[in-house]
Amino acid sequence: MAREAASTASEKSRPPRNHALWLGVVITLFGAFSYFEIFARFPVLRDFPWVNLPLVVVGLLFSSWGLWRAVKPSAIYRGKILGALGFALSLLVTVVFLWYIFDYSYDVPAPTDAVGLQTIAPDFTLTDHDGEPVRLADYRGKKVVLTFYRGHW
Repeated sequence: MAREAASTASEKSRPPRNHALWLGVVITLFGAFSYFEIFARFPVLRDFPWVNLPLVVVGLLFSSWGLWRAVKPSAIYRGKILGALGFALSLLVTVVFLWYIFDYSYDVPAPTDAVGLQTIAPDFTLTDHDGEPVRLADYRGKKVVLTFYRGHW
Protein backbone atom coordinates (compact mmCIF):
# COMPACT_ATOMS: atom_id res chain seq x y z
CA MET A 1 0.00 0.00 0.00
CA ALA A 2 2.83 2.38 0.83
CA ARG A 3 4.50 1.42 -2.43
CA GLU A 4 1.34 2.29 -4.39
CA ALA A 5 1.08 5.65 -2.63
CA ALA A 6 4.72 6.41 -3.43
CA SER A 7 4.26 5.51 -7.13
CA THR A 8 1.12 7.65 -7.46
CA ALA A 9 2.88 10.55 -5.72
CA SER A 10 5.81 10.31 -8.15
CA GLU A 11 3.40 10.13 -11.11
CA LYS A 12 1.62 13.25 -9.91
CA SER A 13 4.88 15.16 -9.54
CA ARG A 14 5.99 14.26 -13.08
CA PRO A 15 5.28 17.10 -15.50
CA PRO A 16 2.81 16.35 -18.27
CA ARG A 17 4.43 15.18 -21.47
CA ASN A 18 4.41 17.30 -24.57
CA HIS A 19 2.94 14.83 -27.04
CA ALA A 20 1.88 17.51 -29.52
CA LEU A 21 5.49 18.47 -30.21
CA TRP A 22 6.72 14.96 -30.97
CA LEU A 23 3.58 14.07 -32.91
CA GLY A 24 4.28 17.14 -35.05
CA VAL A 25 7.87 16.05 -35.67
CA VAL A 26 6.74 12.54 -36.68
CA ILE A 27 3.99 13.85 -38.99
CA THR A 28 6.39 16.32 -40.61
CA LEU A 29 9.05 13.68 -41.20
CA PHE A 30 6.50 11.21 -42.55
CA GLY A 31 4.96 13.83 -44.83
CA ALA A 32 8.30 14.85 -46.30
CA PHE A 33 9.96 11.46 -46.72
CA SER A 34 6.87 9.54 -47.83
CA TYR A 35 6.72 11.81 -50.88
CA PHE A 36 9.96 10.35 -52.20
CA GLU A 37 9.32 6.77 -51.13
CA ILE A 38 5.60 6.37 -51.92
CA PHE A 39 3.80 9.26 -53.56
CA ALA A 40 6.33 10.31 -56.23
CA ARG A 41 5.51 7.08 -58.09
CA PHE A 42 2.09 8.44 -59.08
CA PRO A 43 2.05 11.29 -61.64
CA VAL A 44 -0.93 13.10 -60.13
CA LEU A 45 0.83 13.22 -56.74
CA ARG A 46 4.34 13.76 -58.12
CA ASP A 47 3.61 17.00 -59.95
CA PHE A 48 1.93 18.59 -56.94
CA PRO A 49 2.16 17.03 -53.46
CA TRP A 50 -1.59 16.88 -52.71
CA VAL A 51 -1.09 14.49 -49.80
CA ASN A 52 2.34 15.46 -48.52
CA LEU A 53 1.97 19.22 -48.40
CA PRO A 54 -0.97 19.12 -45.94
CA LEU A 55 0.87 16.50 -43.85
CA VAL A 56 3.98 18.67 -43.58
CA VAL A 57 1.94 21.77 -42.73
CA VAL A 58 -0.13 19.93 -40.09
CA GLY A 59 3.07 18.51 -38.60
CA LEU A 60 4.58 21.98 -38.40
CA LEU A 61 1.41 23.28 -36.72
CA PHE A 62 1.54 20.51 -34.11
CA SER A 63 5.22 21.25 -33.51
CA SER A 64 4.41 24.96 -33.11
CA TRP A 65 1.71 24.13 -30.59
CA GLY A 66 4.13 21.87 -28.73
CA LEU A 67 6.78 24.59 -28.68
CA TRP A 68 4.24 27.06 -27.33
CA ARG A 69 3.31 24.58 -24.59
CA ALA A 70 6.98 24.13 -23.75
CA VAL A 71 7.91 27.80 -23.43
CA LYS A 72 4.72 29.37 -22.11
CA PRO A 73 5.06 30.82 -18.61
CA SER A 74 4.58 27.96 -16.18
CA ALA A 75 6.05 26.66 -12.97
CA ILE A 76 6.34 23.24 -14.58
CA TYR A 77 9.39 22.49 -16.70
CA ARG A 78 8.11 21.02 -19.98
CA GLY A 79 11.30 20.47 -21.93
CA LYS A 80 12.07 23.90 -23.30
CA ILE A 81 15.35 22.80 -24.92
CA LEU A 82 13.99 19.62 -26.50
CA GLY A 83 10.86 21.53 -27.52
CA ALA A 84 12.95 24.09 -29.37
CA LEU A 85 15.04 21.36 -31.01
CA GLY A 86 11.93 19.43 -32.09
CA PHE A 87 10.36 22.54 -33.57
CA ALA A 88 13.62 23.46 -35.31
CA LEU A 89 13.75 19.97 -36.85
CA SER A 90 10.16 20.25 -38.10
CA LEU A 91 10.80 23.72 -39.47
CA LEU A 92 14.00 22.62 -41.23
CA VAL A 93 12.31 19.58 -42.82
CA THR A 94 9.38 21.75 -43.94
CA VAL A 95 11.60 24.41 -45.51
CA VAL A 96 13.79 21.86 -47.32
CA PHE A 97 10.70 19.96 -48.54
CA LEU A 98 9.04 23.13 -49.87
CA TRP A 99 12.31 24.26 -51.49
CA TYR A 100 12.73 20.90 -53.22
CA ILE A 101 9.11 20.66 -54.41
CA PHE A 102 8.58 24.22 -55.61
CA ASP A 103 12.07 25.34 -56.64
CA TYR A 104 14.73 22.66 -57.09
CA SER A 105 12.59 20.11 -58.95
CA TYR A 106 11.68 22.74 -61.56
CA ASP A 107 15.28 23.68 -62.31
CA VAL A 108 15.88 22.20 -65.73
CA PRO A 109 19.50 22.15 -66.81
CA ALA A 110 20.42 24.37 -69.72
CA PRO A 111 20.77 22.48 -72.98
CA THR A 112 24.33 22.17 -74.16
CA ASP A 113 23.54 21.17 -77.73
CA ALA A 114 20.00 22.32 -78.31
CA VAL A 115 18.30 20.82 -81.33
CA GLY A 116 15.90 23.18 -83.07
CA LEU A 117 12.48 22.41 -84.44
CA GLN A 118 12.21 20.43 -87.69
CA THR A 119 15.79 19.16 -87.44
CA ILE A 120 16.97 15.60 -87.65
CA ALA A 121 17.57 14.09 -84.24
CA PRO A 122 20.86 12.29 -83.67
CA ASP A 123 20.64 8.51 -83.81
CA PHE A 124 20.39 6.60 -80.54
CA THR A 125 19.39 3.14 -79.35
CA LEU A 126 17.13 2.33 -76.39
CA THR A 127 15.49 -0.84 -75.15
CA ASP A 128 11.73 -1.29 -75.31
CA HIS A 129 9.52 -2.85 -72.64
CA ASP A 130 10.49 -6.36 -73.83
CA GLY A 131 14.22 -5.60 -73.61
CA GLU A 132 14.72 -5.45 -77.38
CA PRO A 133 16.92 -2.66 -78.77
CA VAL A 134 15.14 0.02 -80.80
CA ARG A 135 17.08 2.47 -82.96
CA LEU A 136 15.79 5.85 -83.98
CA ALA A 137 17.31 5.33 -87.43
CA ASP A 138 14.79 2.50 -88.02
CA TYR A 139 12.05 5.15 -88.10
CA ARG A 140 13.61 7.54 -90.62
CA GLY A 141 10.96 8.99 -92.93
CA LYS A 142 8.21 8.38 -90.38
CA LYS A 143 6.83 10.81 -87.86
CA VAL A 144 8.15 10.14 -84.38
CA VAL A 145 7.28 11.89 -81.14
CA LEU A 146 9.99 11.87 -78.49
CA THR A 147 8.91 12.58 -74.94
CA PHE A 148 11.40 13.37 -72.19
CA TYR A 149 10.34 13.40 -68.56
CA ARG A 150 11.98 15.54 -65.92
CA GLY A 151 13.34 14.03 -62.77
CA HIS A 152 14.81 10.66 -61.94
CA TRP A 153 11.65 8.59 -61.95
